[in-house]
Amino acid sequence: MADKTPNQQSSDDSADWEAIARFYAGESSPEERASVQAWLDAHPADAAALGALSDVTGKLVAATPPDLDVEAALRTVNQRRDAADVVPIARHRSARRTVPPAAPARRWQRIATLAAASIVLAVGARMLWHSGDDAGYTVPSSARTYATAVGQRDSVRLPDGTRVVLAPESQMIVAAGYGRETREVELRGEAYFDVHHDEARPFLVRAGGADIRDLGTTFTVRATSGQGVRVAVTSGSVSLAPAQSAPNAAVVLQPGDAATLGTDGRTLVERGGAIETDTAWTRGRLVFREASVATVRAELRRWYGIDLQMDSSFASRHLSMTFDGESADRVLEVIALSLGAEVTRQGTTAVIKPGSTRAR
Repeated sequence: MADKTPNQQSSDDSADWEAIARFYAGESSPEERASVQAWLDAHPADAAALGALSDVTGKLVAATPPDLDVEAALRTVNQRRDAADVVPIARHRSARRTVPPAAPARRWQRIATLAAASIVLAVGARMLWHSGDDAGYTVPSSARTYATAVGQRDSVRLPDGTRVVLAPESQMIVAAGYGRETREVELRGEAYFDVHHDEARPFLVRAGGADIRDLGTTFTVRATSGQGVRVAVTSGSVSLAPAQSAPNAAVVLQPGDAATLGTDGRTLVERGGAIETDTAWTRGRLVFREASVATVRAELRRWYGIDLQMDSSFASRHLSMTFDGESADRVLEVIALSLGAEVTRQGTTAVIKPGSTRAR
């Protein structure tokens, strides 16, 4: 489900249920979390009901099969939520047609719909789990593509329970027959993988000329044009090798390790080299640590859709800074200040040039 900021109007209809769902799932960005909390504070009755629902659904997690399609579940809930209210005939005859239903009634009706949908989906998913093939889940018959736009992150739950978070302007293709003998995806851009380990069916990420195989782990992969492929391991281990290379060409990365497969085919391994920038983006934070100007320009395009043009005198500079939900204008201002430069912006194009206070 893609990140966005919930509505904060006072009416019940202004509630952004997708944002609220991310809030209770712990997947909100700091900005969105604050916005949802403000809405909950303004609607204490709804907050109490949603909190109770969260407690109930939390108890269902252990009984929920790992192939539950969260995105499909949310779409079903939204369809039920947005559908026209159906009033029983007997009630319709006695209803006062000139007086609309009270807002609290609509609130509880929608909350009840969410609760009912959660239970039905959990039971239905369990039935689906037991109706699949011997892999324990339904094997997709055709390839499926997931993609994010500029400034957007999205989470995907694969049929086997593997969770993937896509960074802005990234694409993942899930191969047809995923899970029958192997589990294979192709990545362009950046993603975080929390893999459901299955020794009988290896999990493979193909990205930028590299093959990354899961050995039971969580890890990030970044494959950007002209910069090679970087892998950072959070837990477990993975093997990294050039695509279609001999088995002995792979290097095994342990928790905290990072490695980059360069465009020249050589692999640079950094034992304990995983850093904050490898995973900060999954929490909506943009972190630069001694980043080159070229890297900063590429990230601003992915996260903000800004074409940053910089004077050639800044080409050798490196920047260290952290952004957590700041606006594009504020980000540009901080970058310019750190360079002792001036910035001007017109639409999606920003220009940074030397200023009178340029840092030495």
